[in-house]
Amino acid sequence: MLRKTVFILLLTTFVADTRSEGQTNRLLSLSECIQLALLHNYDVQIERLAPEIARFNLDGSYGAYEPSFNASAGERFLNQPATFDSKKPGIDAPYELSTDALGLGITGLLPTGLSYDAGGTASYLSARTDFSLSPKDAVLFPPNGIRDTNQYFSVSAITLRQPLLRDFWIDAYRQKIWVNKKNLKISEMALRWKIMNTINAVQQTYYELVFAREKIRVEEKALELATQLLKETRKRVEVGDLPPLDEKQAEAQVQTVQTDLYTAEQALAEQQNALKNLMTDEFQSWVDVNVEPGEGLIAVPQIFDRSDSWRSAIGSRPDLVQLRLELEKQGIVVRYRFNQIFPRLDLVGGYGLQGWRNSLGDTFGDIRDQSNPIYSYGVEFSIPLGGNRAARNGYRASRAVKQQAALQLKKVEQDVLVQVDDSLKAAQSAYKRTNSTREARVYAEAALEAEQKKLQNGVSTPFVVLQLQQKMTDARTAEIRALSDYNKAVAQLALNEGNTLEKNRLSVDVK
Repeated sequence: MLRKTVFILLLTTFVADTRSEGQTNRLLSLSECIQLALLHNYDVQIERLAPEIARFNLDGSYGAYEPSFNASAGERFLNQPATFDSKKPGIDAPYELSTDALGLGITGLLPTGLSYDAGGTASYLSARTDFSLSPKDAVLFPPNGIRDTNQYFSVSAITLRQPLLRDFWIDAYRQKIWVNKKNLKISEMALRWKIMNTINAVQQTYYELVFAREKIRVEEKALELATQLLKETRKRVEVGDLPPLDEKQAEAQVQTVQTDLYTAEQALAEQQNALKNLMTDEFQSWVDVNVEPGEGLIAVPQIFDRSDSWRSAIGSRPDLVQLRLELEKQGIVVRYRFNQIFPRLDLVGGYGLQGWRNSLGDTFGDIRDQSNPIYSYGVEFSIPLGGNRAARNGYRASRAVKQQAALQLKKVEQDVLVQVDDSLKAAQSAYKRTNSTREARVYAEAALEAEQKKLQNGVSTPFVVLQLQQKMTDARTAEIRALSDYNKAVAQLALNEGNTLEKNRLSVDVK
C-alpha cells in the first residue's frame, strides 16, 4: 500500500512536469491585465469603431447643404412645316430653327430651409424661314423668299423658396443631423460602458484566478497533511497501536484531497484561459503562457454610502446616459412630426436679367446694364383636403413612442438603484465574512494542532484528526473565497455606480 501511494504521488509529479514543459510564466498585476484588455480585447476594438462610424454618418448628413453645380450644353433643331391658323389670314410660313445653348448654375439648400437656384444661360438662335408660299412676303426677301436670322439670347436669374410653416423650424435634413449628433454621443457612451464592463470582467476573472491559485495552495497543504498522517498511521498500525481501519480511512482521505487538487488545477487553467481571452486578440501566442497573478487577496476597508452610490449611478452610468439621449432623439422626432401637421406655406421669389442681341457680348452688356429685368414673388399654399391624416397619426405615434422611452428610462433607473443596493450589501456582507472566516480558520488550525498532539499522546484517533484536517481545509477555502468575493463585490459596486474608470484612474478620450 505504501508503494501504491508513492507511485500515485510520483505520477502526479510527472503529469505536472509534463504539463509545464514548453510553458512560460508571466507575472501580471491587475493593472497590467486591464491595460492589455483595453488594447487587445475584441469587444472593445469592435465598440471603438462605433463612434467613428457615427461621426462619418453625422458628417455625411451635412451634405444636404452642399451646393450642386450644374452645367449643360447642347443643340436643338426644329423643322416646322407650314401650318394654318383659322384666326390668321393665310398660312404660317415653314421654318427651321437651330438653338445652341450653354447653361451654368448652382442649386442648394440653407439650414433655414431656404432653397435657391442661381444660374445663367447663353443661347444662339439660327432660323431659316421660307416665305415662298406667300408671294407678298417673298418679295421682301429676294431672290428666293428665304429669310435667315441669327440672334443671341442670355439670361441670368436666381429663384428662392422659403417655407414659413411646414419644414420651417425643422425639416427632414435638420432632423437627420440632430439625430446623428445624438447617435454620436450614444456611441461614445456605449464605448465607455463597454470599456467599463470589460474592466469589470477582467477584475472578476483576475480575483477568481487568484482564488484558484490560493485554492491549489490550500489543497497542496491539505495533501501534505493527509500524506503525513497516513505515514504516521501506517507505522502505528504495523506495530499494533491502531486498527487497520484507521489506515484505510487515512488512505481514503489522501485520495479525496488528491481529487480536490486535480479539480483546483483544472479551475486554475480555466480561469487563466478566461483572463487570456479578455486581454488578447491572439490567443495562440498566449496558449503556453502560465499567467501568474502578481497580487494577493486582501480586504481593504471601504466606506459605503447608499445615497452617494445612488447619486453617482443615476448621474454617471453610461447606459443611463444612453437612454436619456435616446429619449432626446425621440423628442426630435416628435418635433419633426408636429411640424409636418402644418400646411405648406412657402414664400417664393426670383429676380433675373436678360439680353437679346446680334452678338453675345451685347447680350452680356444688357445684363450688366440691367436693361431687361425679370422678377417674380408670391406665396404658395398647400393643404391636404382629408385633414392630413398621415401626419397627424405619425405625430401621435411619435408621442407615444417618446412616452414609452421615458417609462423605459424610469424603469432602468429603478433597476439601477436595486443593482447598487444589492451590490453594496454584497460588499458589506463579504467584508464581514472576511473577518469571520479568518477567525474560523485560526480556530480550525488551533483545533487541529491540539488534536494532533492528543493523537501523539494516544488520547485521540486518526479519524478525528482527519475530520479536523478537512474542517481546516474548508475554513481556509472559505477565507480565500470571502476575500475574493469581497474584491469582486467592490469591483461590481464600482461598475454599478458608474465609477469603474475613476476607481482605476482611467479616462476615455474619444477623438
